[in-house]
Amino acid sequence: MKSKIIIIGAGGHGKVVCDAILAEDKYELLGFVDDALPVGTHILNGFKVIESQKNIAQLKGKVGYFVVGIGSNKVRDRIFNLAVQYFNPGAVIHPKALLASGAAIGPGSVVLANAIINTAAIVGVNSIINVGVVVDHDCKIGDNVHLTIGTMIGSSSVVGNFYSSAIGEK
Repeated sequence: MKSKIIIIGAGGHGKVVCDAILAEDKYELLGFVDDALPVGTHILNGFKVIESQKNIAQLKGKVGYFVVGIGSNKVRDRIFNLAVQYFNPGAVIHPKALLASGAAIGPGSVVLANAIINTAAIVGVNSIINVGVVVDHDCKIGDNVHLTIGTMIGSSSVVGNFYSSAIGEK
């Protein structure tokens, strides 16, 4: 029996995370949690908004895991710290991502299709390794990081907490 998971955030990034969860086939996705859309709103592949963020505690006992599907590091961190009071953070790794031996992915982090995490690289908690990102060997990627599409991080680099390779993101 698969563990049940929810996605917090039903926007564009939440949809991408949904696709990765379905492709990975590790969790049973129950749906989305979002404050901007009414409960019952269809999002993707038959999945709907099942609860608002302000009422997330009502899902305790029905769900074991969560992942935050929001691109902004500061918002993702705030929501992660709320949700971790009720659920376990789930790591999501798209099956078309490549993780080399010794690579480690922290709880709540998402690794999307065609990303490469090379040998002995470490990705922290609640981070996004987006489509086509390369993290070379022995790198350390901090917590609440967002490496946007196509970012390349060279060998033995250290990327600090809350870093974003998105232009203009603060």
